[in-house]
Amino acid sequence: MKLSHRNAILFSGLLWLGVGILLLTKGIRYLVDAGNTVLTGTHQGFSLIDQMSRFSKDREQAAMMVICLALLLGFFKGRIVLKKTVNRIVNRIRSYPAPISLKEMYPKSYFFLLLGMMGMGMVFKFLPLPLDVKGFIDFTIGAALINGAMLYLRAAFAPAAA
Repeated sequence: MKLSHRNAILFSGLLWLGVGILLLTKGIRYLVDAGNTVLTGTHQGFSLIDQMSRFSKDREQAAMMVICLALLLGFFKGRIVLKKTVNRIVNRIRSYPAPISLKEMYPKSYFFLLLGMMGMGMVFKFLPLPLDVKGFIDFTIGAALINGAMLYLRAAFAPAAA
């Protein structure tokens, strides 16, 4: 399949958006489950929400602080770290003559990175971490990917540099 430069950049952005939404919903589900066990008092062991309740009036406010912190960290990761990746991929796509094939869009190292992240996600599922910690990490990464996807979408509709 061959794509125009704009469609190739859009494809990348929509891919990141889809994975980001998936991780964001998975993370919020973990956080809700953890919050319910903390609020009902059935939680045992370490809890990120309990730790944050030291800085707030109650556990509901602590749960909101965990979510806000995850959003803030995800925003900065998307704006600082992932911005470099987006710019590199967009420049790579624009450097090839249109139409561009899917094989040309990404370097081989990018595919190895994706496989590595997917493998880490699968291993992460089985680690004995508290649900709120898993939720915090998934929520943060999801927010960062969504932010990176917005950078792709802006680049897709920006005029190409001559």
